[in-house]
Amino acid sequence: LSPFISLYAQISRKSASDSIVTFREFVLNVFSVCLIIVFLLTPVAYFGYIELNEVENSTWESIENEWDDASPFQRNLALSEMVCLDTRGIDSPLPVVASASSEQECSELVNLVRDPITREWEEDYYGRWVSNQDRININVNIDTIDWVSIGLLVFMSPTIIAYGRIMGASWNVIVRNKYRTLRGQKTPIDPDPPSIMKRVNATILVLFLGTMPLAAINGISTLVWTKLENPDNLRYILDLGGIVGNSLLMFVEGNEFLKTWVDLKSLSFVLAGYLMLNVSVVGLALIFEMIRNLFLGGQVIGGVGGVVLGAPREIRAESIVQSRIIAFGLAGFAGYSVLLLIMQVYKEWAELMPYSDSIGFLTGDQVELLLLEGKWNFIAAGQGIFILTWLLSISRWRTVGITKFDLAPEERRSGAVRTNDGNWIRDYVMQAARQDDLGALRRFQDNPIEADESLLRLERGRAKMFEYAMRGLWPNAIEAAKTTLAQQGGNDDNARMLIAVGHIASRRLDASKMALKGLLMEDEEDEPELIEFISEWMDPWADRVDEDDLYDWENESTIDQIKELQSKIESWDPVSEIGHIHRNRLAHNALISSVAQLRAQRRMDEALDLAVGLVRRYPNSSKARIACALCSLDLGNWHDALEIFRDLQLTGPEDPRVKALGSILGLKADTEEFEVALAVGTVAEKKPWLDQAPCNPFIGLAIKGGLDEALNANAFSIAHEAVERLTAPIISPTLLQNFIRWGLLPLVWLSLGAIILLETGDTSAAGLVGFGLVSAHIAAVRFRNQTSHQVRHRNQPLMVRMARRLKKEKVVGDLSRSPVGNHLLLSGILLEVGGVILDVGFPLWMVERSKSVRSRTWKVLMHERMASLRNSKLPRCDPLPNRWWLRRPRPYEDDTPAMERLVGPVHYRPMRKLEPPERNVQIKGPTSRKAKKQPKGNLNVKFRGSGVIGDS
Repeated sequence: LSPFISLYAQISRKSASDSIVTFREFVLNVFSVCLIIVFLLTPVAYFGYIELNEVENSTWESIENEWDDASPFQRNLALSEMVCLDTRGIDSPLPVVASASSEQECSELVNLVRDPITREWEEDYYGRWVSNQDRININVNIDTIDWVSIGLLVFMSPTIIAYGRIMGASWNVIVRNKYRTLRGQKTPIDPDPPSIMKRVNATILVLFLGTMPLAAINGISTLVWTKLENPDNLRYILDLGGIVGNSLLMFVEGNEFLKTWVDLKSLSFVLAGYLMLNVSVVGLALIFEMIRNLFLGGQVIGGVGGVVLGAPREIRAESIVQSRIIAFGLAGFAGYSVLLLIMQVYKEWAELMPYSDSIGFLTGDQVELLLLEGKWNFIAAGQGIFILTWLLSISRWRTVGITKFDLAPEERRSGAVRTNDGNWIRDYVMQAARQDDLGALRRFQDNPIEADESLLRLERGRAKMFEYAMRGLWPNAIEAAKTTLAQQGGNDDNARMLIAVGHIASRRLDASKMALKGLLMEDEEDEPELIEFISEWMDPWADRVDEDDLYDWENESTIDQIKELQSKIESWDPVSEIGHIHRNRLAHNALISSVAQLRAQRRMDEALDLAVGLVRRYPNSSKARIACALCSLDLGNWHDALEIFRDLQLTGPEDPRVKALGSILGLKADTEEFEVALAVGTVAEKKPWLDQAPCNPFIGLAIKGGLDEALNANAFSIAHEAVERLTAPIISPTLLQNFIRWGLLPLVWLSLGAIILLETGDTSAAGLVGFGLVSAHIAAVRFRNQTSHQVRHRNQPLMVRMARRLKKEKVVGDLSRSPVGNHLLLSGILLEVGGVILDVGFPLWMVERSKSVRSRTWKVLMHERMASLRNSKLPRCDPLPNRWWLRRPRPYEDDTPAMERLVGPVHYRPMRKLEPPERNVQIKGPTSRKAKKQPKGNLNVKFRGSGVIGDS
């Protein structure tokens, strides 16, 4: 089973968050493994069958040539004839000794062979008196054994290749760490102080690992040389360890000084024992070292060309990946070593092993030579892969020496780094993230801070995780979250929930559900259940949740916002009423998104009033102040916008949104920042961000052919054009499409059957054609509908068709008629992770969950809004020119700050820069780690009891 397990582990490898395997995927993976094995063995079986026939024919030709009777050749009589076979070799067909004409002469055939160990001459009787029938069987059986050996080698090739690749890529890390263990030092592989036994074991491993490249070269060269030369003492050469072992024995024998100190017999035992120990020790004892090394990601860091069964961070954080690697190591990787060990045991102690007498048609020397050749074939195959990978990886020897692993003993994850609260760094990061302060998160990542190094590294990773998530760069956020998880051994619920939200934003709903498994949340926590519910809600065709499930929550801002979005999209309504229900950060972000939609639908005064009200409610909100600045631009108050920008720059110049606002106001900014590139960058600078920001629709609108991705990210990005063109948010087929699909085309197919009937008069043929065409039409329509229901980010079939329909109605997502800077404000469904508000977008297919309305009725209801929008002035759609303030004087002389004039002196509060609190730089958390709680099991979003419901 070893090759099957090895291949299955490599074929079915997925990320930890996407490691759920359905029954269909399991069957397909098993079928793929079996197909590969069959594909590998088919050529061996074909060529083996051809050679077997050739051997049999060659033997018959020899028998016919040896026929000395004057009568015609008769096969039955020839089979009973006796001949003397030369058994000194194992190459089929075996030669016949013509000089031996009787059984006695054949049994007396002897060859003097000098034992390389005792240096004594031994008699080797090689004649065997057999009938031609037995002669044919022996030749065929020997050739069959050869091809079975080749077939077994090919069959085991997945395991052999994996063995060689892992050994070659892991050699640097294992040798360095075992050498440190030998010296009594702690290592990442073994972070505990080594005992005497560990140091002894490390010494043995270092000895064999250090000579492994030489052993590989010896194995390959020995096999090649013996195949080409076929020396007479082949069995002794292979038994003594190949060319190197035989040469060493001859060197000692020829040196009189060494001969007096070294016993040749003992040396031969050492050489033969080294070969056996090299197979067993390196093959079996290193399995556990390999597993430890794979857990650390050593072959990725210190080698090239290894077998990657999971990212190093996932290996340290996810039990699913850990179990996969252990199964691969103990079942898939070990099979090669166990097979070599069995072959070596049969060679040394064949008389004690079962089935050793099953090949009685061969002599003992022939059996030993067959086992030696087979074993050396297997050894050379694995060592050939090893030496290639080792040569590619040896350049990283120095890199491994200077690399500091996350699990290094001097930086072990203990104390404060393993706590969930109680340290000022964690509190500071969470406070900045909850207040939507990207500038503070960036300052924390870049500025020098005096604190515990491991704790600081962990919290900077957490700050990066939240920064990417808040900016909508979800693939980067997921990677940062995995790093954070890996540093804590997988015990971070916020990181797991953020990964789940990231997969929802990337439209990988199954992966998001898997990421939520293993949470350690208490029962009163609602966040995991809400995330699970949103992942189900985003797939309206799965029928797992419906509108009634929305009412299972009471006074939940996320659910209330979803209800509002579902009602707003029915009429492209830009006004949000959630602020009357909730006064929290989620409602605040939803209202900022409403500002963006009001700007797009040319209701700039309402947008400014709403943005000013949000500043009054949250004076320290950078996003609300940016909204005020953009609304001031729309109304022509450029200097007010510039003053607001200067206030923002004083408190958070590191904030990428502030940099983007500056670029819109005509200041220079680095277009490598995502927000700046969307504001003033070229199409070439925007396009690489399409996969990095799956929930930002403005990237899709900026590039050619990206309208379907924009509709997938957030349908409200084209709401103003849809209102202007009177385009209803309907994704179902039109009446004309349904008529063509179910009325016209089936009639065409039936007409073709009628034509066949009229032309041929064959009723059965006409009925078969008509029925077949109609059935194929129905199947094609069903397949098209099913593909339309696949939820994914890029090239979602339904969104592609909707993009074509919208383009026909001249809704093209023209950014030249869209307000500049709206990419900083617009959002879709908002979720909360640890108090941090995150946006997952709102795809157009969510209309499926809204009330259906006829297009004609909808256009009548929307006609007044369409006329009002067309008669209104466009907002500011382009960035301001450079140095415009030199050509445009201020319209007033008052020194009152612009923000104070907008909100009023009573409500005005200047922005405050978030600073870290007073802290103790020597702070350490508790020295003992809390016992790990058991996961709650699968979440249940259908029935809401008390928090997360686990499997019982």
